[in-house]
Amino acid sequence: MRTLRALLLVMGLIVLTCTSSQSDVSENKVEKVFRRIMEIMRQVENRVGDTSVPEMKETRPLKTESGERILEIFPRDLRRKEKVIKHLTGPLYFGPKCRKDVYRLYHNTRDCTIPAYYKRCARLLTRLAGTPRCQEG
Repeated sequence: MRTLRALLLVMGLIVLTCTSSQSDVSENKVEKVFRRIMEIMRQVENRVGDTSVPEMKETRPLKTESGERILEIFPRDLRRKEKVIKHLTGPLYFGPKCRKDVYRLYHNTRDCTIPAYYKRCARLLTRLAGTPRCQEG
């Protein structure tokens, strides 16, 4: 794996040097690009054993038009979606005739895929569980 990466790096550098013109300005650009590529390669090699994935966080503060801060009520982690909805609805039972409808609602609607709308999703799931079709079984 490392030899393949080194081979690709060398080939990329050869192509980069062949395509650039021979002026002083382009040599500086090539050197900067080469340094940047080497820096990225060092970072990649240092992270080879690291299995954790760095999380991307939004750095700008959320504000309304009037300038007030928006508080995020629901978590952005989609793996916690089920826990949040179960907390809001309590235990729900859906009959076998209703499973397809539940799957469609839970996975394909905006209310159940965007964290800000989880409360609405919980209400929809509760209403669906109360229908006669879903209570059979």
